[in-house]
Amino acid sequence: MAKGVRKLTGFLWALLIAVLSFFIIFIFFPDVSNKFFGVSVRGEDIQRVVKEAENTITEKAGEVITNTVEKVTDVAAEAGKKTVSEALQQTKSQTN
Repeated sequence: MAKGVRKLTGFLWALLIAVLSFFIIFIFFPDVSNKFFGVSVRGEDIQRVVKEAENTITEKAGEVITNTVEKVTDVAAEAGKKTVSEALQQTKSQTN
């Protein structure tokens, strides 16, 4: 009975080491993983998804920057207009 348990325990340890080794190679060494296992984190599908995400982020960031600049410009224009009108009123009141 003890001999069977030792065999099973040894098998489970070997299985655990094999699975951990696979994931370490898969995650940290994608070129080696692709060469020996035929799978990789850097597959074509992942590269396509990353490129699409990059394009989407770039477009959204551009939109946010454009909107922010427009809002800041509008606020600055309103503040400038208000300042100029107040200055004109003060000038008129001083001349009268």
